Amino acid sequence: MAIENVFSWSKSRAEEFHECQRKYFYNRYASWGGWDKSAPKEARMAYVLKNLKNRWAWKGETVHHVIEDVLKALRNGQTVPLETALSRLTETMRRNYRSSKSKKNWDDPKNNLGLFEHEYEKPVSDTVWKEIHDSSAECLKNFYGSDLYEELKADDKKSWLVIEDLEEFNFNDAKIYVKLDFARRKNDKIEIFDWKTGKNDSDAAAVQIGAYVMYAMKKWNVPVENIRAFLFNLSAPKPLANEQPVSEALIRSAAEIMSGSIRDMRELLENLEKNIPKPRENFAFTKNEKLCNYCNFYKICEKYNGVIK
Repeated sequence: MAIENVFSWSKSRAEEFHECQRKYFYNRYASWGGWDKSAPKEARMAYVLKNLKNRWAWKGETVHHVIEDVLKALRNGQTVPLETALSRLTETMRRNYRSSKSKKNWDDPKNNLGLFEHEYEKPVSDTVWKEIHDSSAECLKNFYGSDLYEELKADDKKSWLVIEDLEEFNFNDAKIYVKLDFARRKNDKIEIFDWKTGKNDSDAAAVQIGAYVMYAMKKWNVPVENIRAFLFNLSAPKPLANEQPVSEALIRSAAEIMSGSIRDMRELLENLEKNIPKPRENFAFTKNEKLCNYCNFYKICEKYNGVIK
């Protein structure tokens, strides 16, 4: 049975759509089916390119994955020593870097990371790459040195609800995807944690936190006043859980933004029910051309390179 391209919304998709509609088209529609090596050339290229990560996203994703492994081991009664976690992080980054450098992602993009800087031959020195690794390691050390980690080690693991699980809920007849880094029950409340390896921007996180809270209310059948949300900045030497405001006002604001974003996306669909897009010409190029220099799809974008045959 063929996999269906179902319309869905997430914060990252909304940001992508707002940034450049044509980029959104390449990512969500032109790349569809590109996981198959025998797919049409554009679909295959778009699929490989959509899976590229720049070095900052790579850092965040790698740190998240190692912490995920650490917490899942802890849930199963096993404590992963810091040295072991650091070794895993280093080995993962070395393997990713070598794989990307040799362009293995073009043969198997699902199992081989491709770095944006390698794909587009950006001049990044060995010193900068080392700094990315070292700052990733610092994030991990900071997590291990935090009061929260000490608390989690002593926690009743039966109270843990989510560790990096991709979840979904329905809103405005659309599938909404959320991925909570960590959630637990504590003192009759649901606590949601969002790990940050870069800037700790509370304003930018508000819609994401709102979506998390909406999911939690539906999933665990709790009122908004019984949910707490925290940003946890792993770049800080002694990270603290920065509590975010959770209220009915946050839910209303997030719902309004999500509704508007979903409406704008659907306006570019030829067939709403089947999620078939209008012709690509309807998906506007960004007006901020500085963004183009950092776009995964630069080499297939008609604005610069014409249609792929």
